[in-house]
Amino acid sequence: MVKKKSTFHDRRRKKQRIVFIILAAFLSVGLIGSSMVWMGGGYFSPPEENKAGMLAPQETVSSLEAKVKENPGDVQALVELARVYAGSGRSKEALETYEKAVALKPDDSSLRLELAWTSFLSDDYDNAITNLEKEIKRRPENKEAYYLYGYVLAEGKKDYQHGIQQLEKFIELAKEGDEVVKARQTIEEWKQHLQTKG
Repeated sequence: MVKKKSTFHDRRRKKQRIVFIILAAFLSVGLIGSSMVWMGGGYFSPPEENKAGMLAPQETVSSLEAKVKENPGDVQALVELARVYAGSGRSKEALETYEKAVALKPDDSSLRLELAWTSFLSDDYDNAITNLEKEIKRRPENKEAYYLYGYVLAEGKKDYQHGIQQLEKFIELAKEGDEVVKARQTIEEWKQHLQTKG
């Protein structure tokens, strides 16, 4: 039997499904703020002045860029700018801006996970892995880090075996809940991938 090659649209639909699963998990534990909106290739939390509809998207970018230029140590402004870049499909700038924010606040778990998440969405799996490994080393009880790490390994690097191990660690820490149920289902899917390959 000839295996049908997946089309670009099939791969895109699969990645969107994965992204929504992970996003739902992160929203359920409050890792990513509820004001974040899924937009194209990323997510976006509009800064306060734009929530009232006072600024157009380009004006928002310009305003935040000016704010960051004026005060490069303003982590909140960097994060807002990174989110706007990600939401408008400017992945490279989003990653660079997140890197600056993380350099200023290296112990901020949610910030490091946002960087890893954005790296995953941008197909920069190695950067995502590096940041997740740093987070897990620093905070081995951070179940969300294991959850995302599992997806990066399995769906990004196609390392299903190690992806399963990370989701199992997530389940061990989380113990119960909707995300544990989803993680178990995902593990079964990945085991099928391993059987198909083996």
